[in-house]
Amino acid sequence: FWLKPHWSHRPAKRRSHTFAMKSAMSLVGAGLAFTLSLHGAHGVQLVLKQQEQTPMFKVAQLLNEMKARVEGDAKMEQQSYDKYACWCEQTLARKAKDISDETTLIEELQILIVKLKAETASHGAEIKQLEREIAKNLEEQGEAKGVRDGEFEQYSGERTEGEQCIGALEAATKALSGAGSGKFLQTTKEVQLLSVVAGIRKVLERTSASRGLSSRDVEVVRHFLAHPGDFALGRPAGVSATQTGNNPFGDYAPQSTQIQGILKGMYETFTGDLEKANAEEADSQKAFEELMATKQKELDTLQATLAQQKADDASKLKKLAESEELQDNTKTQLEADEKFFAETKDGCKVKASEWNDRSRLHIMELQGVSKAIEI
Repeated sequence: FWLKPHWSHRPAKRRSHTFAMKSAMSLVGAGLAFTLSLHGAHGVQLVLKQQEQTPMFKVAQLLNEMKARVEGDAKMEQQSYDKYACWCEQTLARKAKDISDETTLIEELQILIVKLKAETASHGAEIKQLEREIAKNLEEQGEAKGVRDGEFEQYSGERTEGEQCIGALEAATKALSGAGSGKFLQTTKEVQLLSVVAGIRKVLERTSASRGLSSRDVEVVRHFLAHPGDFALGRPAGVSATQTGNNPFGDYAPQSTQIQGILKGMYETFTGDLEKANAEEADSQKAFEELMATKQKELDTLQATLAQQKADDASKLKKLAESEELQDNTKTQLEADEKFFAETKDGCKVKASEWNDRSRLHIMELQGVSKAIEI
């Protein structure tokens, strides 16, 4: 409304001037009609030509020309102002919409920023938890592998010793299998027995070697280790061929058969222990492999989840940075638009006020010229 020009309607005196002008024109018309009746058309032309040569007529003619110029200038200025007023309305409407849109966008971005910050914080906590769980999984795998390696190393050592003991017992049994039969010479038998004594001595050092043996059996084995030659000819252990009174096995005990039975029992014990150890090792290895497979599956899941969490976190951090940048830019643009809107609005108001004054001046100028022409 402030862009539309305001001016007062013509005063009441204007109507009286118009009436007077109409009256004067009526008199002129009547005079011309009277002249036309007396002298004809030639007389009227003569009268009009005489009037054009008067100073008043020339002044009136100049005033009419000035009035036309004033009206033409007023029309051009009106058109120019109408264009400016249209620009003001369109510009202010466009900027008002821009300001509204920017305000809404800033509010929406603020909501999004708060949401993204909360989500990135949640991702950060989940990532740390997953990293701890992965580290724990790897640690547990390492511990399990260390225990398994230790168990296997112990098993390997015991298996090697057991196999050595079994071999020594087997060799001793074979060496004693011909004792007292007359198939071998004494010297040959003694050499064979001496070759297996060292192995049997190592067997006896193992705590498991004496398991299931009576004290008498242990005494026989120790006597065999101390005097292996006594078991070569079938004479009583611990005595010479001429001394048999102190035979600990009895005068008629077959020394070779008795020691073979003891060593066979020890052989069976060692083979049984070895078989048991092999079965336990197989079970332990199977349990270890199953445990490691489970732990690896858990690790794969944790690592995949961690990778996804990191990807989501990176994506949201990027979106958060973009949203904050867009919000800052929008705030800057909003500030500039609000300033431009206020300045433009004030400028358009000033221009409208000036145009109202200019319009009144045009009206007053035209009224003055018209009045002078009437006079």
